[in-house]
Amino acid sequence: MTWWGIVIAAGVGTFLIRYLPLLSGTRLARGEGRLNRFLGALGLAAIAALIVLSVSDLWWQAPHWRGGVRLALGTAAVLLVQRLTPNVGLATLVGAGVYGAAGWILAD
Repeated sequence: MTWWGIVIAAGVGTFLIRYLPLLSGTRLARGEGRLNRFLGALGLAAIAALIVLSVSDLWWQAPHWRGGVRLALGTAAVLLVQRLTPNVGLATLVGAGVYGAAGWILAD
């Protein structure tokens, strides 16, 4: 798949994530159906994707202690924010921010 194919696929996926709830709004409001379960799992899937991306840095190159520290700090931030608030999006955002800030602070 070319670069443009990936960009178009990501755009279509983003559009569908926003459009599909509008199509089945009543079922989602009642909490019924597979789409409701799918959309409920998206936040956790985003966190898992960030963790996999962070861990992949540890095995693609020579592992370094900085990568493990960044991963541990980012994961701890996600777990803390998720424990304090029920907002998965906020937990993901804070975890990514802490991971990035730790990478900047621990840079060579």
